[in-house]
Amino acid sequence: MLSLRLALADLWHERGLAACFIVALAAIMAPLLVLLGLKTGIVDTMRAQLLEDPRMREISSLGNRTLGEPEIEALRQVPGLVFVVGRTRQLAATATLARADGSQAVTAELIATGPGDPLIAPLAAPLADGEAVLSAAAARRMALGPGDKFRLAVQRRLGEQVEGKALTLTVTGIAPAAAFGREGAFVSVDLLAALEDYRDGRPVPRLGWDGPNTLVLRAFAGFRAVAGGIEAVAPAAARLEALGYTVSTRADEIETVLRLDRNLSAIFLIVAVIGGTGFALSLGASLIGHVARKRGELSLLRFMGLSTGGMAGFPLFQGVAIAILGTGLAVVVFLGAAEVINARFSEGLPGGGALCRLYPPQVAAVAGLALAVAVAASSLAGVRAARVEPGEGVRHG
Repeated sequence: MLSLRLALADLWHERGLAACFIVALAAIMAPLLVLLGLKTGIVDTMRAQLLEDPRMREISSLGNRTLGEPEIEALRQVPGLVFVVGRTRQLAATATLARADGSQAVTAELIATGPGDPLIAPLAAPLADGEAVLSAAAARRMALGPGDKFRLAVQRRLGEQVEGKALTLTVTGIAPAAAFGREGAFVSVDLLAALEDYRDGRPVPRLGWDGPNTLVLRAFAGFRAVAGGIEAVAPAAARLEALGYTVSTRADEIETVLRLDRNLSAIFLIVAVIGGTGFALSLGASLIGHVARKRGELSLLRFMGLSTGGMAGFPLFQGVAIAILGTGLAVVVFLGAAEVINARFSEGLPGGGALCRLYPPQVAAVAGLALAVAVAASSLAGVRAARVEPGEGVRHG
């Protein structure tokens, strides 16, 4: 295209002035890219910390109430929840764990689990009465690993008589350290309910244990739920509270990270608007002045047959070229700055994360914004160029 070739040739002829605008754009964009990179790196790091701790998405009921299986099933239909399991009374959810030979005994908490429990993922949930997933602390304390066997002992008091029962369980896995920080064991909800029945003096036919009290329909004292993502915790908790449940979450910690994300985004937007507006005004004024200085040359081009669109494209192509080169220079400066920042300040970040990073779609979006600003800034100059009359070159001559 003739207009494009002429515009680039003129830009090269005025390369000193063009270089000033390219550097000016890079000087505006590079700090913006670093700011966006820091926002992305910091928020991604904090999100990674949240996601690495599965308990951040956990929602637990407070207090004891009677929940049957229909109520638990209804809770599983609450939007935002990906896992729900019944919970027995806290007093009934403790037991003595020991190695098969009776050594290394610890008092541990029993946590009900089931298929799809994110708390112990990627491990499969224990389904049989003789299976358990140990917490990292319990496994370390008893020196047990997957495939090892251990004893689970519980006691009950009936009048003045103290009785006890014991089960032999197989370790099917060791839960991540973040899943449960104390000594504990993840067992099937049916086993945990059976242990509660035994402690309450009720018979447990599945385990062959008798009891003087009447076997009643199973009911839970509460529930443990897990939301599908950190953003889903607060809405899911609100829905549960609307159903009449009092729940405990870590939504405040999650909201701190999400608020930081929103605030940093707002700061970036404000700085980008100020910088972009300043550059647009500067580039637009320069291109308009450039058109005014070269009005005679432009009129000669018009006289030689350059179309109105070609005339308008003359400053437009120059503005786009400046935007592309300035963006490229800004990206190079950002990469150097990010390398220095990450080398000096990223030590100890989870998962080897970077404190300053940008993803290709973000770079593309910033480049697109720079092009849009350049097009907007050069449009008025393009209108001025399109209005140049062919005869002006003759008169100026």
